[in-house]
Amino acid sequence: MPYHRLRAGHVSAALVLVLTSATACGPAEEAATTSKTASAPATRPSGAASAPASAAATPNGVEKLQAAAILSRARKATASARFLRMRGDIDDGKDKFALDFRYAGKTKATGWFQQGKERVEMTRIGKDVYIKGNDAFWKSIGGKGAVQLFSGKHLKTTTASADFKDLAVFTDRTALLSEAVKSVDSWQKGKAGTAGGVPTVSLTGAPGEEIQVATQGEPYVLLLNGGQGNRIEYLAYEEPVDVRRPPASSVVDGDAFE
Repeated sequence: MPYHRLRAGHVSAALVLVLTSATACGPAEEAATTSKTASAPATRPSGAASAPASAAATPNGVEKLQAAAILSRARKATASARFLRMRGDIDDGKDKFALDFRYAGKTKATGWFQQGKERVEMTRIGKDVYIKGNDAFWKSIGGKGAVQLFSGKHLKTTTASADFKDLAVFTDRTALLSEAVKSVDSWQKGKAGTAGGVPTVSLTGAPGEEIQVATQGEPYVLLLNGGQGNRIEYLAYEEPVDVRRPPASSVVDGDAFE
């Protein structure tokens, strides 16, 4: 078998981190078991974020607080959620991405992202990450040889892999959301609004940057707007998702290519 050194560094997590500039830190600890609900979504994001499953009609009062206090409560609420979905579109001026991921606790995730014709599905359980790219993706990072080796397969790697860390970060909501805290001092309280039918209060940053925080039920982060073409929704709070490893027959061990 020919040797192929695969690198996925051209897919930079920074494209996501640019947009997630002001939300929660790490998630709650992983539950001992996952639920019966089916795993990752298969469609692109569209429309406004749907209401969190736990959103009740009871006001939570965050709209009466200052911006820093609103953000603090939103971070804690979002971090406490056992289950969460994040989907969106990102445009950094050069590339356009779409992504849709579900998270179960701290170390389980499943979903996909797409850039142009290149699409990658990923599943994470613990430190193990399974990557299933379409042929366009494998060709872009490893040529025809990579397509022959991995077409229709799941490449097993880890969160520590130097070759695939830029991809694996999508499965780590702690890493994605912690980046947001860096600009915490720049946010100001904005106007009341709605996201997915849930009343919200907004936090505004630079022109076009906005966070929508629920003012009913838990004060979850519901929506991030990062300017034209940049939008990430946080939704499906506490809607269980069962994250499972792919069938062993479809897995190729990435250690064989080190």
